Parts: sequence; structure tokens; C-alpha cells
Amino acid sequence: MKNFETNEELIFGLIIDDLDNTITPANKELLNQWREADPANEITYQEFLNVQVNLDKLVGRLEIDAQQSWESLDKKINDQPDLEELVFLKEEKQNHYWLKIAAAILLVSSVGFYFVWRNQDVVIHTDQNTALTNIVLPDGTEVKLNAATSISYHKNTFKTDRKLELLKGEAFIHVAKGSSSQFRVDLGELEAKDIGTRFNISKTEHKTTVIVEEGEVALRQNSTAKELRLTPGKIGLYNPMTGALIAEDNQDLNYKAWIDKSFVFKAVAVGEVAGQLQKVYNFKIDIEGDRLKNRKLTARLKYQTLDSALAVISASLQCKVKKSEDTFILYDN
Repeated sequence: MKNFETNEELIFGLIIDDLDNTITPANKELLNQWREADPANEITYQEFLNVQVNLDKLVGRLEIDAQQSWESLDKKINDQPDLEELVFLKEEKQNHYWLKIAAAILLVSSVGFYFVWRNQDVVIHTDQNTALTNIVLPDGTEVKLNAATSISYHKNTFKTDRKLELLKGEAFIHVAKGSSSQFRVDLGELEAKDIGTRFNISKTEHKTTVIVEEGEVALRQNSTAKELRLTPGKIGLYNPMTGALIAEDNQDLNYKAWIDKSFVFKAVAVGEVAGQLQKVYNFKIDIEGDRLKNRKLTARLKYQTLDSALAVISASLQCKVKKSEDTFILYDN
């Protein structure tokens, strides 16, 4: 559960499932690990439990109408465009006490995030500063989410219709075996169909990529019905501006570095090295002078902290590194 420490919506989602008796055994185990990891976590869990009890009493006393609460909540959402990036975890049970929690949070804070279960759609969002987040889908498929990533799936039908939607960001998927339903990833104009696979997917406004590590992925373009078969070592590239869909050998040795912090650089310019490190560690890196920026680095790095990685680079290139507030700076002696 340590991967969820900076992603409270995931924790709260598990707590809500637990209190509603809909939590899966795997997620129940994750929740228990989180509760045992820190006394403060258990306090948070008990606070949720107390909220449930008190709200049940309040709802009974005030005879709150669930449908009216939903209509008020929806109107509040539509009237506030700055809430577009908020997270929704939705479920059909509109008479559930969590409707009142959602409305209360929205009315009291109107900032941050909140959850709602409705229509059985589950949306999980990680913010820009979130560390690597591990998710286990209802079929046992493991999904690792990078920062600023959003995925969605249908909670109740997922085991029979295993479709995951990548709304934005980057994810690495290890598909669970033993299901009669083929695992699919909705990428908008593209759909990736798994054939016993481990693969990395990334989606931005300008590019969608699929890199296969193991097995095979059928990457289909919806508008043209064009389909590519991607095998290990291949990358599928889609340009939404031109509609071009191509497959080629994957030249990016570090496509999984955001997961394992493992980098391989072979005569790579320091400026490019800094760019890759900056993206993975989510920390700004400046380089003083074009001479240092254009120097080539050949090295293997596998360090959980950026400080350690930069110390090795500094020693390799005989340059210096310093930290100034929220920025690391590399400079010549």
C-alpha cells in the first residue's frame, strides 16, 4: 500500500468499498496493509466509519431525498468549469449515504477532489506530483500508473467485458490470464487488444504509443480498421493530427524508467539525459552552459533518488551538481 501514500482518492475509494461491503479480496488485503502501516491511517479509517454512522442518523432525521441531492450536485459541477479535472468514482446506488458525503465535500470545500459512485463507472486519476501508483483491476490485472494519468473502467461488468480506457497519461499493464474475455484498452481513435501481454501505453494530445514487452498486442485504428500486430521490442505510434499509424522497432531503452528508475544511456547528450531524468523523478534539472549540455554520457543508472543518479553523472563527467530550492543544477568545475 506504500504506493498509495500520495494518492488519497485511491485509499478513500477502497475504504468506501469496504464500508459498503463491495471490496474485492485483493483490495481488502491492500486496505488492511495500509491501515496497519501507520496509526494515522487507522484513525482516518475510523473517521470514515464515524461519518457513515453520523450521516445515517442525519439522513434519517432530515429525510434527505437522494435524487434531489444528485440534481443539486450535478448542477454544482456544471456551473464550475474549474472542476473538470476532479476525480469521479461513480455507482448506481443513489440512495447510499456517500451521496451526502459527496455533496457535503463539494459544498464545503469546492476544491481538491471528491468521489461519487454512480452508473458503475470507476475513474482513477493521479495528479502531477503523484508517485508510481499500483492498481489491481477486478480481474486481477495489474496496472501501474504514472503521474498525471487517468483511467476508467466499468466496475460491475469488467470481468466479462475487460475494457479499460486510458483517458490520458501513461500506464504499464500486466494482463491477468485465465479469462474468456479478451483484455482491451480504449485509446480513443485506437483500441489495443491484448494477447497474453505486458505492455506500456502512453497517450497525449499529440501522440499515442504502445510498447510491447511480452506477448502480443493487436493495435486497431477505428476509423480505417487498420490493424497492426505488435510483438516484443516493437512500438506502435499514432499521430492524432495526421491519422498516421505505424509500427517500428522500439529504440527507447528507458521507456519503463518511470517504473523501476533504471536507465541506460549510450553516448546520449547530457541535455537529453536531464530531460529524461526530470520526467521520471518529476524534479527540475538545469544545465549551465552549452558545452556541458552537449557532452555525451554513457552509463547505467538505477537509483530510487535523483540525488544519487546526479551524483553518479557528476562523477562520470567531472562536473558539479548543486540544489537550489526546487531545482538541481549541473555545471562545469
